[in-house]
Amino acid sequence: MGSFTVILAYATWGAAPLLAYQALVHGLDRRAAPFATLFALYTAAVLATALAAHGFAVSRAEVILPWAGTLALSVALYLLGASKGGAGK
Repeated sequence: MGSFTVILAYATWGAAPLLAYQALVHGLDRRAAPFATLFALYTAAVLATALAAHGFAVSRAEVILPWAGTLALSVALYLLGASKGGAGK
């Protein structure tokens, strides 16, 4: 599972900018529930990768710290979008 764990780690790192962009888009629409679901799926993938990473080429911190940064950026972008966005759908 070692090489597969590295691929999962790269996938979670690659998904982070896409998730932050979706935070902005959902903030503009002021729709928190769909974004919360998307972020929960991302969190589950990160946690699964962190649990699988124990003892392999990727440390848990290398997976969890980018997740925390993605969370902070996503919240900031959602709030920015919500302050500038429309009434929603």
